[in-house]
Amino acid sequence: MLAIKWITKIRAKISAKIFFITLALLLVFTALIYAMLLLFLPNFYLDYKKQKLENGADLVVSISKTGSLEDVESAIDDFASTNNMSPFLLNNMNQIIYIPFTEISTTGRATTAITTDIPVATYSATGDTSVEKNLTIDGAPYTLRYFINIQPLTDISSVLMLFAPYFLVFVLILSFISAYFFSKRTVKPLLHMNDVANKMARLDFSENLPVNSTDEIGQLSHHLNDMAHELEGTLIDLQRVNVQLEAEIAKERAQEETRKQFITAVSHELKSPIASVMGQLEAMIHRVGPYSDRDTYLKLSYETMEQMSALVQDMLEISRVDSADFETSKTTFNLSTFITDCIQQEQWHPEAANRRLSTQIAPDIHIHANQKLVEKAIANVIHNAFQYSHNDDTVAITLNTTTDGWLFSIYNDAPKIPDEELAKLFDAFYRLEKSGNKTTGGSGIGLFITATFLEKSKLAYKIENQDQGVKFRIWEAKSTKSTH
Repeated sequence: MLAIKWITKIRAKISAKIFFITLALLLVFTALIYAMLLLFLPNFYLDYKKQKLENGADLVVSISKTGSLEDVESAIDDFASTNNMSPFLLNNMNQIIYIPFTEISTTGRATTAITTDIPVATYSATGDTSVEKNLTIDGAPYTLRYFINIQPLTDISSVLMLFAPYFLVFVLILSFISAYFFSKRTVKPLLHMNDVANKMARLDFSENLPVNSTDEIGQLSHHLNDMAHELEGTLIDLQRVNVQLEAEIAKERAQEETRKQFITAVSHELKSPIASVMGQLEAMIHRVGPYSDRDTYLKLSYETMEQMSALVQDMLEISRVDSADFETSKTTFNLSTFITDCIQQEQWHPEAANRRLSTQIAPDIHIHANQKLVEKAIANVIHNAFQYSHNDDTVAITLNTTTDGWLFSIYNDAPKIPDEELAKLFDAFYRLEKSGNKTTGGSGIGLFITATFLEKSKLAYKIENQDQGVKFRIWEAKSTKSTH
């Protein structure tokens, strides 16, 4: 069980895999090399030795063709010292006439005197291979004989076998150390990549991989860094888009809720006049009481239907604000000219003749917006100022440029509006006049339309109490924020 866990742990780590694979390869290669030495080194050395002796003997033969006996003996001395052996020269009687570094008596026997300190290799008939070369010196035939000793070659295999255990221990230690450091060096950048990749999986792109080489690992580090930067940028874009989407969804939900509330309020507003007109018509049909005077009550019914038609028209204008054509219907128009014309139209009404009007309209102020919506909103405000003021009341209207854009302001004398009522003035069908009389209190939808059109046109607005009346301001600025 322990062995299984250990093997499983090794398989789970790339450093352990590389270590054992490297160790196994080093041991196998070393064993193969050592086996090749055991099998091929003795024969290779024998061939090398034979070739070397053959070359040396051929050199002696070539000197014998042109040189004297002394030259040949000198060449034999070089041949013996170079190859650590004892060749000898025989005459045609098969008598030894020269052995390197040895004096020969007239009887043909070698003395024991050694003329130099250069060692002479010993040899025996067992395990030796005899080689002879025929020479001709000064016209006389001679024979060069030397022996190749096989015994030292067989000793090489024995020595290698005896040295094998020590060599194995050395190879094991060296292989362990080499495999350990090689696996550590190879796996280190991969482990670092793994740590960075784990951080990337957790959407942490704070760390970059070092690129210290141009090989595959360096290229992989570079690609991982590029991928991290791309993912980080994409994630930031997704987060930004997600925030915008959440804002759009919240806005859409708010608009949907507003639509529901508006529809509910409209249904309530329409139900009463419809029921009133239906009751009047039914009474006129049956000539009930005073309703037998049809001319009088038909006029009242018509006036009620006109109010309902105006209310429906306002509802349609509000619904068109959310259409896709709103942005494309923007134009550049002269706001100064429109406000001047709108004031003149209000002055034509007999009820507005006695207002104390004060105007200060800067000429040629042009704006780029949906002209119909802006004109409707400003016309509503101007109309309310004249409608809810009385004779000799002041109505002051100004239009001026500012550092950020322009500012429209209209003031009329009127009783102060309670602070808690100011924020409700822009709600649909909300009236300060609680009697429900549409003649004196209006329909309650005018300021709602005004606020809707101004917000859709991205214009700021504010209504506030003054010492003797109420002021309504509309302006265009770099940062427009409506305050009620």
